[in-house]
Amino acid sequence: MRKRGKNKCDKAWKAWEKPYLKKPGGKEEAARERREFYCDNGKIKMRPSDDADVPFTDAQIKEQSKK
Repeated sequence: MRKRGKNKCDKAWKAWEKPYLKKPGGKEEAARERREFYCDNGKIKMRPSDDADVPFTDAQIKEQSKK
């Protein structure tokens, strides 16, 4: 079952990156901006951050969603 979720995220990341690849330097820009997003069951979402604008890690996001 875990593999199925990974496939959804792989497809979502490719779709997210597609518009970047259409412009010069887009691949590098996408790589920089990807840190600001995460994949949640096949949907790309902006990472939440703390009061200092430091993005949460995957573990912090997972812990926060349990609450």
